[in-house]
Amino acid sequence: MKKIVYLSGGVGGAKFAKGLSKIKNIDLSIIVNTGDDEYIHGVALSPDIDSVIYGLANVEGKYGWGVKNDKYSVHNELKKFYDLNFMIGDKDLALNLFRNQMINEGLKLTEITDILKDKFNINCKILPMSDDKVSTKLITKKGEKLNFQKYFVEKRAKPRLKKVSYEGSQKARVSKGLLSTINQSDICIIGPSNPILSIGPILSLSEINQAVQNHNNVIAISPFVGKKALKGPSVQNFIDIGYTPDIIGLKKYYKNRVNKFYVHYGDSDNSADVYEEQIIFKNENDSRILGNKILENE
Repeated sequence: MKKIVYLSGGVGGAKFAKGLSKIKNIDLSIIVNTGDDEYIHGVALSPDIDSVIYGLANVEGKYGWGVKNDKYSVHNELKKFYDLNFMIGDKDLALNLFRNQMINEGLKLTEITDILKDKFNINCKILPMSDDKVSTKLITKKGEKLNFQKYFVEKRAKPRLKKVSYEGSQKARVSKGLLSTINQSDICIIGPSNPILSIGPILSLSEINQAVQNHNNVIAISPFVGKKALKGPSVQNFIDIGYTPDIIGLKKYYKNRVNKFYVHYGDSDNSADVYEEQIIFKNENDSRILGNKILENE
């Protein structure tokens, strides 16, 4: 049984995680970005962790986040008191209230995530990148300093970026068992997530970055198709930070970390370490098929 470790962030990462989880006879561990984590309404939110949990439990919302058919009674009541940009459904809020309570009782995020994935009958391992606070901060070309939720939700990811930093990453400790999970894996897969906003925070932890560099079989799936984003602002983010949104830019960004790349048909640079496959996922079967092809090539 092959041990697979998968680095995930955002909706794109969660979609591929869902397909991977359907593959038989693998031992799957998912390492999830927590750079987006935030307190909203006084409640601790971990959006990327929740997207993975909801996806693997087949209860994700229409757009890949939140809970399917959720109601917004609490959100609508809160709008009477102050302006709200971040929508969170009632069922989603219930999960986050539980997380908040567990934090107040002294549990680590890794421990809480383990409890949650068991509550949703998820068999694979889900690991936050760290139990410590790491915050993705975005410096715009106008000089604004924004946290992720303000940039992505309130500003709708429109401001052009000058710089992105991951505050707290130098002091943050990796989650318990995470490094051994990477070191003992047969394949390390970097998902088709936004490299800057979703994978960057994970690799900003030096121990994780070093473990990935030392791994002899790291595969990255491109988040771009024909220089367009599969989802979200990854193209504009990549350009703003100084990379081209194609295989050339990906190779520069993931330099010394990735051995093989999977890109969409027609996006290869014709080198031996780049494979062309269908990477547009209309459903979980499409991502499962790509996962199987990756394993078949190993």
